[in-house]
Parts: sequence; C-alpha cells; structure tokens
Amino acid sequence: MKRSDETCEEALRRIAVEEIDAALAEIDDTAMDLHEKVHQVRKRAKRLRGLIRLVRASFPDYAAENAAIRDAARRLSGLRDFEGMVETVDKLAEATGPEGLAPLRDHLIAVRDGAVAGSDVVADLAAFRADLVALRARAEGWSLTETGFKAMRPGLEKVFARARRDRRLAAETPETAVIHDWRKAVKYHWYHTRLLQPLDPSPMDRRAEQVRRLSEFLGDHHDLAVLDAWLAGLADPPGGEAVRTALRTRIAARQGVLETEAQALATRLFASPARDLSRRWKRLWKAWRAA
Repeated sequence: MKRSDETCEEALRRIAVEEIDAALAEIDDTAMDLHEKVHQVRKRAKRLRGLIRLVRASFPDYAAENAAIRDAARRLSGLRDFEGMVETVDKLAEATGPEGLAPLRDHLIAVRDGAVAGSDVVADLAAFRADLVALRARAEGWSLTETGFKAMRPGLEKVFARARRDRRLAAETPETAVIHDWRKAVKYHWYHTRLLQPLDPSPMDRRAEQVRRLSEFLGDHHDLAVLDAWLAGLADPPGGEAVRTALRTRIAARQGVLETEAQALATRLFASPARDLSRRWKRLWKAWRAA
C-alpha cells in the first residue's frame, strides 16, 4: 500500500504490476549474475503469491493465478537448489566456523556448475519471462468482490492463525516438513506486514524486521535439512564417511540452535489470536484512510 486514496483493487493491480515489471527488468539485466537473477525473480514470484494470498477470499481468480505463478517459478527451481546449498554451507561456516567445510563447498560448486552446463537456463528464463508477461496483462484487469479492509481481513487472519498453529506444532514435533510449513506462513505474514506498513510506519517496520528475522531462522533450518538429505544420499561423500557423519551432526546441532531462537522470537510475535491482530490493524486502516 502507498496511497490512502487507492481502493484495494487498484492497489492489488498496481503492486502486482510493479513486482512483475521488476522481475522482467531483472531477467533482462545482462550485467546481473545468472544465479542472482534466478534467486531474485523467484523471490518476486513468492511476493506475488503473498500479495494475492492477502485478498484470496475476495479474489475469484486466486486459485488459478496462484497455480500459474507457482508453476512458472518451478521452471527455475533446479538451478536454485544447488546454489542454495552453497549459500547454506557458507552460513554454516559463519555460524560454526569454517573448519572442515571447504571440501563440501568445492564439491557443491562443481555439482552446481555441472547442473548449469547440463541445463538450458536461458530457455527456462525466457519461458518464465513469457509467463510473467501474460500474468501482467491479466493483473491489469484483476478484480475483487469486497472493498476496504474487508477484502484483506480473511487472508490476513488465515495466514496469521496458520503461523500460530504451526509454531505450536513445531514446538511439539520439530520435523522438517512442519518447520517448512511454519516458515511459509511466517513469510507470508512478513509480506502482509510490509504491504500494510503505511498504516503505522514505525511499529510496522519493527514488526516486519522481527518477522523477517524469524523467517530467516526457519529458512536456514529448512536449507540445512535440504543439505543434510543431499549429504545422506551421496554414494561417495567428499572426505569420506567419517566426514559425512561429522557434518550431519554439525548440521543437526545448528538446527537445534535455530529452533530455540525461532521459538523464542515467535512466542512474542504470535502471542495474540489472529482476530485480535486484525482488529488492531482494522482500526489503523480506518485512521489511515481518514487522515
């Protein structure tokens, strides 16, 4: 949101077009590193899905457009998976020290570069670009069945309630799939907080920063789980079996730290029920619109 005189429908269209245009510019940027380009445009796709999730109860085309954005982004997932594991090793080195991680990192870079050489990333990006162009044309005509805060309230509450529920589930059963689902809900709530930041700029900025940190804790946890699963499946791990066992123990220990940090932060952020949050934000919405 930027302007208090915009309808929700107008804001939906404008924000979607802005995100799509930014993604198109990144795809067309010849100076941008290929891995960074893929990373950035996939983030744009996630933001678009977060945007329409906010108004999903009032957006008749939600299911079709959500599937279209998700499927388009999947074209680029393979390349991002290996680059993500390199970044995960770097974060693990930063958190626990670099000792013993160089052979794994070198191996991952070789695998990543081989995957790039064996695929047609340029063609995948071109197909993704075409999907975005078509999405942009549709986004200019998107419509909602409700107006004002009523258009957003169900989506806001649903995402927040899911994040609260998943926090409890993760505390009881900190399995990879549970924490990954929790992270997705937290990420959507972060984006919703950013979208509604003009309602109360300083407090919303603080909340967005805290939710972003929580999302990073959970994202790092999931990335370590992906790395661990990949390590477990290697027939010939770099450094041998003893090194693999030590690395997996190290990964599990780091995941335990991330779980503790995430739970401590989330307990404060998601203390109140979803209805309480939406009531507060509705009051802020009304004051902002009246200002």
